[in-house]
Amino acid sequence: MKSKRTLFLIMLFVSLSFIMLLGPVCTAQHATVSIKNVSVQLVETREPIGNRVIHVYNIIAVLHNSGDGKSDEITVYFYDPEFNKTTTSPMKLTPRNASLNPNEDKTFNLSNWPTPLSGDIPINISFGPSSPNILVTPENSGYYVYTLSINGDKKTTSTPGFEIAFILVAIVVLVMGRRIKK
Repeated sequence: MKSKRTLFLIMLFVSLSFIMLLGPVCTAQHATVSIKNVSVQLVETREPIGNRVIHVYNIIAVLHNSGDGKSDEITVYFYDPEFNKTTTSPMKLTPRNASLNPNEDKTFNLSNWPTPLSGDIPINISFGPSSPNILVTPENSGYYVYTLSINGDKKTTSTPGFEIAFILVAIVVLVMGRRIKK
């Protein structure tokens, strides 16, 4: 009986030792890439041609690898909202193909994008593996939609309902003041 208990404890100790020793060695490494930030910078506003003003922008996307392994080569795409997505191929941001090391940020840039559009424009940035032989997964692909407002000539109004709340507070103060005086 005592030998079975001793044998059990030895086997338990050996098993735990192997798990502690080989556990970190056997973990799979993978990259998890995501868009950290997208920004759009106005470069210039060209002279109007007729009634259309051309604005030129730089589009900057920052990707981050939060995994523990180096990513496959990633390409970042920009879909021009002025053109049809089914017939027009997306523009690639530079660098064209790049790998990200663990905990690394990489900046992708599209310089001098001209647009005659105005108002609120959705800027669709997506990324995915550069090679068509690599399976697209949520860890190596994704998208981000940035809303660009051109021609900030929108009329600004006050906060809706603010005046009503202010009047209600004034009425409550007047009523409470009269009750205190009585």
